[in-house]
Amino acid sequence: MALTSATRPRSRSAVQCLTRLALLALALVPLTAPAEAVRQDHINAELVAATTAAVPGETLTVALRLEPDKHWHTYWRNPGDSGLPTRLRWDVPESIEPGPILWPFPERQPMGPLTNFGYSGEHFLLTDIPVPADFDAEELTLDVAASWLVCENICIPGSADLNLTLPVQASAQPSQWAKALQQTRKRVPTPLTAPAQFAVDGEHLRIQLAPDALPAGDSLVYFPATTELASNTDTPVFRHGEAVIDIRVETSEYLGALPKESEHVVVINNQRAVVFTARQIGADALIPVDGGSTAAAGDASFNLGLALVFALLGGLILNLMPCVFPVLSIKAVSVAQQSGSAAGERRVHALCYTAGVVGGFLVLAIALIALREAGERIGWGFQLQSPVFVTVLAWIMFVLGLSLAGVFEFGTRLMGMGDSLTHQGGRRGALMTGLLACLVATPCTAPFMGPAMGFAITQPAIVALAVFAALGLGMALPFLLIGFVPATARLLPRPGAWMLTFKQLMAFPMYVTAIWLIWVLGRQTGVNGMAVGLLGVVLIGFAIWLWSKRPQQGPARVGLALAAWLAVAGSLAMLASPLLQPAPASAAPTDVASAAGWGVYAPDTVAELQAKGQPVFVNLTADWCVTCHVNERVALNTATVVNAMERSGVARLKGDWTNRDPVITAVLEQYDRTGVPLYLLYPGEAGAAPMVLPQILTPQRVVDALDTL
Repeated sequence: MALTSATRPRSRSAVQCLTRLALLALALVPLTAPAEAVRQDHINAELVAATTAAVPGETLTVALRLEPDKHWHTYWRNPGDSGLPTRLRWDVPESIEPGPILWPFPERQPMGPLTNFGYSGEHFLLTDIPVPADFDAEELTLDVAASWLVCENICIPGSADLNLTLPVQASAQPSQWAKALQQTRKRVPTPLTAPAQFAVDGEHLRIQLAPDALPAGDSLVYFPATTELASNTDTPVFRHGEAVIDIRVETSEYLGALPKESEHVVVINNQRAVVFTARQIGADALIPVDGGSTAAAGDASFNLGLALVFALLGGLILNLMPCVFPVLSIKAVSVAQQSGSAAGERRVHALCYTAGVVGGFLVLAIALIALREAGERIGWGFQLQSPVFVTVLAWIMFVLGLSLAGVFEFGTRLMGMGDSLTHQGGRRGALMTGLLACLVATPCTAPFMGPAMGFAITQPAIVALAVFAALGLGMALPFLLIGFVPATARLLPRPGAWMLTFKQLMAFPMYVTAIWLIWVLGRQTGVNGMAVGLLGVVLIGFAIWLWSKRPQQGPARVGLALAAWLAVAGSLAMLASPLLQPAPASAAPTDVASAAGWGVYAPDTVAELQAKGQPVFVNLTADWCVTCHVNERVALNTATVVNAMERSGVARLKGDWTNRDPVITAVLEQYDRTGVPLYLLYPGEAGAAPMVLPQILTPQRVVDALDTL
């Protein structure tokens, strides 16, 4: 049987214009072109490769690409209560030995009393093929006989003889399928080295692992890789005890003689999976499960409701983060000026600001989701890994500082914005201030944000957008309350001459932010890139000076305006300079890592140190991450923590994510994080899993973690 599966109105327009410019600096989504496939009943099949050539001495990754029609599906290695797994039979040159199918974790496909495991939509079954170093043919031809079962209300067996011919070359480029295959590999379960055991206890199968083998509090889904052992329809229960993790599930009705070993897969947050082999023991040898917590698998103990609450709280706390203060200073000026306004006008401004913040987070969410779907390994704050975006943001902060200081004010028709903004422009200014606040918030991570963002990117797009919207709503909430709660409005100071001084004072946080961003640019690109950013500042300042010198009428007015626009155009043209390209990850500066006793992070270094019995503390950070710098200043680099680490013999490693680094991105994904900071404390035991520390650190928190070693 088968399955179905805010300043015055004029200066506010500066925020509107410049925020639009910042949004243009986001990267474009790369697209891949479709390829031809063999068409069978209700399914397309094709043999594809990750590279354009086979390279002797390297491993070639190929995949069977299957694309069932809508509502149709194929099956996993263990198909469940019915169905058949896909099979491959290779015909290749004698010296070539294809590896086994690397199965990505499946979907649960319930139908009536049955539950199957399989795949719907386009999916790839990977195979790694080592190419011998002495392989001297001009081409490598791979032939495979593929067979499958595709089902909806009926099941249709299918098969096809597929082939792929690749040139044999000294090097190869990624193919059009490279990103899709890379995404699939992330869903292939990774082996878990922790020991595991299983036993039949009455009518239940009990599987036990070390207490640190799986993360507590995450959404865990269990799949039996060994057939006819565990019930496919029962919902497994995970119990995290002090001494053991216990997975309990009903036994299969077809259970016969117990195997000496069985294989199991656990999916974590629907994002990654682990596979492990358990040895058979007697039920009396099972370890009692004392303390800890219990959760049903797939129950999403961290569910949408909790994610929305965490996102709302994270957004609210984000207002206290240092990266948001410069833009909030603009909003503070606006709020002070509105203290004498009518209640209705305050509410409109609050709604406009909220719409800007929420809209900005939704734009970032859409870009993040789209780029990840396209195969890009990015996370929270990804736009700040672009030197072009950092440059534009630094220029925006410089211009806003000049505007707040009263050096100039934007005209009411600047950049074609049109009609007088004495009324409507204030609302537009509130909207654009909200957008800008969102953009500059990304260098910071607040408490509660990490779990919420990690949950969001593993969910369907509509759920992810809801979580990002809740984050934006939380950030806008204080100003929303000021607009709608009369009691808070009465706390606002009365308008007066002090407002001009306050407005000018708020320019200086903008200048400091611009300097910090130029420093980040230098860290990303070197001193030449920093020089380009500073030259742009000079050109923009020159353009503003020319604009302010225009007479009321006459040819000089047009000439100076044209010269000003040419200066702006010149600064924008510099954004295409090759000097603004990020340095390769391997060439990233290491002085920060080597300072204060930090080594440079690499996964192999962690493994080597653990093998020698030395604990390791890993700090994954970025120069544009304000939260990271605050944690280092108040906790990690303090004498208390440094001395505690030295007493414990802990090696300290720092990984730099200022520019994109796929190695660090992979580690972030492994621990269900969308961005930095990430702090890991590894015990001095080979292969032992690390403790994940909170994103906001205090010296005591770190010392307490060290005491567990």
